Amino acid sequence: MEWAEAEIAAAARHHPGQTDVLYHAFSVLTPRHVGPGTGTEFVYRGHVRELLDRVAAGADLRPATAAEICLALSKVSQLAPMHGAGAGLYFRMWLAAFPGHPVTAEMADNQSHYEHLHGPQIDELEETMRHKVADQHRQLGDIECQGRHHGKDVSCRFASS
Repeated sequence: MEWAEAEIAAAARHHPGQTDVLYHAFSVLTPRHVGPGTGTEFVYRGHVRELLDRVAAGADLRPATAAEICLALSKVSQLAPMHGAGAGLYFRMWLAAFPGHPVTAEMADNQSHYEHLHGPQIDELEETMRHKVADQHRQLGDIECQGRHHGKDVSCRFASS
């Protein structure tokens, strides 16, 4: 809960015109068990940051986040080696989801090679993974507000008159 609240506060600073909808987005931040590491702080925060950016933009929340794709690919990598587009997608999603946990310099160098060699296939695979690992129930739905956030009176667009 603390991680989610901290990320909501950071997103509100980044998207000041969307603070009310970001406050009410807490319900969509529940982690799903997609693979090992779901409960790891930096993984969860990366997942939540992407969702909150989508909330602020009014975008679809159902497609898998980059963090969820990383978790799924982590499981896949234990079953079979990944080469080409699969490895390139893993690198791309890692860099998108976890910028504070960069890959090694060697891996970062490899990413540009993967993008150059397999860019269109990586794009296709990303689209496929975002839909295959999607959470069809992850939607804000109807928001009801009493005009109070964290015990304080606020001007919220969702407040009932």
